Amino acid sequence: MNKLERNLIDNLLESEVKLGYAGTPITFYYPESSLTGLLDCDADGLAAAIAGFQKKEQDRLGNIEIEELRHEKGRYAVMIPAGGVSWVHENFEPSAFMKDFVSSIGKPGNTLEGILEVFYKYSREVDIKQESAGEWAVSFRDESIDPYIYHIEQNEFGLEYHRFTRDSYPF
Repeated sequence: MNKLERNLIDNLLESEVKLGYAGTPITFYYPESSLTGLLDCDADGLAAAIAGFQKKEQDRLGNIEIEELRHEKGRYAVMIPAGGVSWVHENFEPSAFMKDFVSSIGKPGNTLEGILEVFYKYSREVDIKQESAGEWAVSFRDESIDPYIYHIEQNEFGLEYHRFTRDSYPF
């Protein structure tokens, strides 16, 4: 499984945990730098890499549409059709960590310490870096548990997060 396929599957599973399964097309947005990293190519080879990925994925994720946004150069929309969303739903399960993390992050009154307990439930080897006041980057040292870096922010609405690949988030 290549990196973009894995990332799309993980994003679909995360979406299913957050919102439930709807079986409808889903679009994710990637900056060019993330897309080239996930496809192991440079900007000059991106069009060919996209075409190769689309052809390879037709039997699994379906007729994926990948287009650069006209109004925002360097940003790409990646649309997985309903059949691809269903294929992921039928063949993959969100990790126990993802289920626990998503159910915990939005709880009113939750704190970073509470979220770290979710990480520690799966491993004591967790990297934590305070980015600024109220912002942290958190990841597992063992990428087999979860390969992503979670940027967690404390704001007036509680805790929020964004998930990044290690290639796109210097840690």
